[in-house]
Amino acid sequence: MDSLSQIVLGASVQGALLGKYQGRKAYLYGAILGTLPDLDVLISYPDPISDMTYHRSFSHSLFVLSAVGIAGAWLISRYHHWRNMPLPYSTRRLALAMTLVLTTHPILDSFTVYGTQLFWPLQDPLQMTPISIASVFIIDPLYTLPLLIALIVGLVKGRRLGIFHKGLLARCQRFAVWMLIVSSGYLLTSLGLKQYAQAQAERTLAAANITPARLKTMPVLPTILMWRTLAEDKQQRIIEIRGSVLDARLPEYRYLTQYDQSPQWRDNLPAQSRPYAQRLEWFSGGWTGYRVHTTAEQQQLVVDDLRMMAGDLPFFSFVLADKANERAPWQPITPIEAPAPTQDNQAQSSRFELIQQGFKRVFDEKAVDMREGWEICNS
Repeated sequence: MDSLSQIVLGASVQGALLGKYQGRKAYLYGAILGTLPDLDVLISYPDPISDMTYHRSFSHSLFVLSAVGIAGAWLISRYHHWRNMPLPYSTRRLALAMTLVLTTHPILDSFTVYGTQLFWPLQDPLQMTPISIASVFIIDPLYTLPLLIALIVGLVKGRRLGIFHKGLLARCQRFAVWMLIVSSGYLLTSLGLKQYAQAQAERTLAAANITPARLKTMPVLPTILMWRTLAEDKQQRIIEIRGSVLDARLPEYRYLTQYDQSPQWRDNLPAQSRPYAQRLEWFSGGWTGYRVHTTAEQQQLVVDDLRMMAGDLPFFSFVLADKANERAPWQPITPIEAPAPTQDNQAQSSRFELIQQGFKRVFDEKAVDMREGWEICNS
C-alpha cells in the first residue's frame, strides 16, 4: 500500500495497544515504525527487474519483522532498566505492540496485487510465489480514512478523547481500536467483492464460449467497485475482463492481441536473459507478456507485468534483449525500463486519463469504450 496508509496503520496499532500509557507519542512511534519495512527501497540493485522483485522480500518477512519487534522491545526495556526508568507497561506488551506494528505492514501489502514475500527466506528455495491477494488497490482512500482520523484524534487529544467520561469512546486508545475494526472490515468486504467480480468475469467468459486455463482478478482503481480480471485460454491468449460490481450487465472483455505471439517471443530469449525473465515470471505468478518494440535504430524484446496496466500501458515493463534489424539474432542486455507502447503510431492516453475513464465506468454503468476493442456479452 501507499506510504500514508502504512503510516496511519502503524500509528493506529500502537495507539490501540500503548496509547493509554504513551499518549501522543504512541501515534508518533507507531507511524515511524510502520514505515520501517519500506526502507528497502533505498537498496540499489543493478537492474530494474531486481529492484522490483527484491522489494517486499526480507524487509517484509513475518519472520524477520517478528524478530526485530521482539529484540527491539527487549533492548528498549533493558535500556530503561539501565537508566533506572522502568516502563509503565510490561516488556511483553511492548514486544506485542512493536511486532504488530511491523508485521501488519506486509500483511496489508499482501492485499494488493504487487506481491509480498511474507515467508522469506522460504519462498525463494520453495519457488513459492509472493503473496498477492489482490483485493485492494495500492491507494485506497476508503481504507486509509478511518485510520487517518484515529491518528489525528490521537495526536490532538493524547490519551483521553473527552466525548464520554466512561464507555467505549472514553479513551483515544479505544477509538483507535474501533477505527482498526472499521478498516479491517473494509478489507474483508474487498475479499467478498473480489469473489463476486471473479464470478462475473467467469460468466462473461462462459457467455463468450471461452474456456479459461487460469484467472486472476484485481481492483484497477482506488476503490473496490471496479475490477479487472486476466484470463488465459487454452491457446495461451490473454483476455482482459473489466466491470463494476454496481453494473447489472456482465463485464466487458477483450483479447490483448499485442501478446498473441508472447510464447514465441519468450522462446526466442537469449540464454543470458532467461534468469531475468524467470525471476519476473516467478514474482508475477506467470502473468507476463512478451512483445517486440521497434524503434528507428533497433528492435527490442520487451516483457510486461500484465497484472498492473492502465489500458495498454503496463506499469512495469522491461527490455531484455535487442537487435539491429529483423534478421539479426537477439542480443542479451542488462534489463532496462522499456518505453511505453504505442498503437497505430498514436500516443496512448495518459494514465490519469485512463483512470478518469475507469471512474466514468464506475458511475455510468452503460459507458463502454468500443475504440479499445471491448466486447459485451448479453446476460
